[in-house]
Amino acid sequence: MSTELGKFVEELRNEKSLSQRQLAEKAGISNTEVWRIESGERKNPSPPVLKALAPHLGVPYEDLMKKAGYMEETIDHSGFTEKIFRDDKGNVVDIVRRAKEMYEKDSDWANIAYRVSKELSPEDIAAIKAVANSLLNKNKK
Repeated sequence: MSTELGKFVEELRNEKSLSQRQLAEKAGISNTEVWRIESGERKNPSPPVLKALAPHLGVPYEDLMKKAGYMEETIDHSGFTEKIFRDDKGNVVDIVRRAKEMYEKDSDWANIAYRVSKELSPEDIAAIKAVANSLLNKNKK
């Protein structure tokens, strides 16, 4: 699985026209770690490493977890979906919860909203909220 992950990461990185070093800097990890993942030397990248890479590769974190060989179990709740990722020994390594309605309607928007909440300053988030509220109010008229 890890060579599959490595090729996947390399293809995505190349599509973004990023060097291994540039991707590593954006993700806050070492470029050696990126090389190890792409070459297949890193057999099981940790969830935090995959979580750091995902937004800069333009894919959901869950996709990288699956490619890395983590087992996924989905539990469907009334308002949200819970994905439980386990390692090859069955140990829980991460749990991801998604607002069901928002994710089903537009998964790209749900991922962007998540990234905004994690990566932007409070001032930038307030500006985005103001624009969104303005558009929502315009559509009510």
